[in-house]
Amino acid sequence: MKVLFVCTGNTCRSPMAEGIFREMMVRENSEDRVICESAGLSTVEGMAVADNAVKVCGELDIDISGHMARKLTGEDIPNWDMFFAMSKTHGYILEKAGVPHEKIYVSKYIDDPFMQDIEVYRKCRQKLEKELELFYNDWIKRALVFEINKC
Repeated sequence: MKVLFVCTGNTCRSPMAEGIFREMMVRENSEDRVICESAGLSTVEGMAVADNAVKVCGELDIDISGHMARKLTGEDIPNWDMFFAMSKTHGYILEKAGVPHEKIYVSKYIDDPFMQDIEVYRKCRQKLEKELELFYNDWIKRALVFEINKC
């Protein structure tokens, strides 16, 4: 299964989600069955991840410092099984770009911490942790069980 985390600039929320979720997959012994990356809908290719995003993920021993922003393109869409959108607006844009509705998971709105202080980034990380647990339990576990039963 392949999951793409999507936000606006791919320098804060989606790279944090990617790092946190990747760590969850290791903890769940699913890292060989679930691949994840992140992208932005309106970003500057190659832009570095925000320093505060690196810091707050580092507090959980998750290293996202090497992440470089990338833009989601139409060619990317068929390559992903599930798209985790940070807001209804992101989900709407994904659907208008041709992503099937059933492949879009819209989280409860996750505020963009871009250019704010570290406490705002911590709150964002905490909300991401909760939303990613829900996403994993409600969608990914079910998909993995279906995949196993299909074989």
